[in-house]
Amino acid sequence: MKKITLHTDILSYQGNLPPEQVENLTLIHGWAAENSIWDDWAKETLCPYYEVILIELPGFGSSPHFEELTQEALNPAWLDALAAQLPAQTHLLGWSLGGLLAQQLAEQFPEKIKTLTCLASTPRFVQNDGWKWAVSPPLLADFIKAMGVEYGGVLKQFWRLQLQGSENARPLMKKLTQHMSHRSLPHYSGLLQGLYLLRDIDNRDLLLQLQQPTLWLLGEHDPLIPQQLIEDLAKLQPDGQTSIVSGASHMPFFSHPTETAQQLIQFLQAHPYKATS
Repeated sequence: MKKITLHTDILSYQGNLPPEQVENLTLIHGWAAENSIWDDWAKETLCPYYEVILIELPGFGSSPHFEELTQEALNPAWLDALAAQLPAQTHLLGWSLGGLLAQQLAEQFPEKIKTLTCLASTPRFVQNDGWKWAVSPPLLADFIKAMGVEYGGVLKQFWRLQLQGSENARPLMKKLTQHMSHRSLPHYSGLLQGLYLLRDIDNRDLLLQLQQPTLWLLGEHDPLIPQQLIEDLAKLQPDGQTSIVSGASHMPFFSHPTETAQQLIQFLQAHPYKATS
């Protein structure tokens, strides 16, 4: 299998700590997104506290795609590519699909990843085996089928879905549409492989193995990841922390940037990995 190198952006720390005391925060975006979706939020709310590393998933943004992968090789290949871009030590945040992958990275690389934040994410994205806090299999199957017809339309439908239920959804959708007009479409292979991962990844049994402090940061009105997920998270990961962004949907950092950053930074500052004095 041919290895690829994922595109990574580094946003410099804007505070006044000496370099040796600055902590890293790595962000992994969700399906159909790219690093630029983080830019405003990261620069304005996170860089005053952390050096921020943005990693683009295979086939998204400027990252190359894997051309051919078997179902068995898909998940390990994506994880290997992501792991190669992780700094030696970092806080890790994954949004949606990025959160599923971040959970696996945290389990595999406990020496690198000091805290884990799952933003609008879940241990399993698709319903099954009594797991009801997720997307129905027919809905995801429809997305996969539609990808082969006209994936530009699928992307627009998905972006609208992510803001559904959020406060001020209409102006937010206008802002998001403007953002999308300045970006290139993801590669078809990356999109399809990402959907397969959303369909197949099941991290429920993995959560008890995680050594890192973990925050589940969820949108109050998320149509994809309902906040009732907390009921089962408490059983799957009793030591995990949950927090709700009021009025937010599946993109809390986009619709409620200040509130999302405040809850994230409060969690991270409670679990530093470098001395600040």
